[in-house]
Amino acid sequence: MHLVFSYGTLKRGQPNHHHMAAGIESGDCELVGFGVTLTRYPLIVDQLFNIPFLLDVTDNLNAMNVEGEVYSVNDVMLERLDRIERHPVFYTRREIPVRINGNTEQLAWCYLMHNFRKDFLQLPAVRKYDSKDYPAFLAGSQRPPAEEEMQKFISYVKGTD
Repeated sequence: MHLVFSYGTLKRGQPNHHHMAAGIESGDCELVGFGVTLTRYPLIVDQLFNIPFLLDVTDNLNAMNVEGEVYSVNDVMLERLDRIERHPVFYTRREIPVRINGNTEQLAWCYLMHNFRKDFLQLPAVRKYDSKDYPAFLAGSQRPPAEEEMQKFISYVKGTD
């Protein structure tokens, strides 16, 4: 089993939690509890689709210890999450240290955004993401379906447009 730290839309009460709920129902994952990163990162929300990004940079003034949830997942669920997060093309999955339920420190997989637009560092960062605090999050089914549109979005986020 693998530990995964979720800081965004996969958490309970968020738009993509149905992926985790399906994994829980199938026995591929279970909620371990509350988690907080031991390393400080900027957690920003992009203004195009209102997607939270944990930027893979720790030496930024916006960086803070980010709150989220920790799940225990099997290989099947980890592969499913890799597809959802488009690892390694969009997000990069990497182990980071987290404090779980206020007392245990362990490494957990986390999907971080690297090679991003430098102006993302100027966006306000938050300690905890909640989709209710932002304009409507556009789930994958609500975004432009064409692969070409997805590639444009990836280019926008990565700053290669």
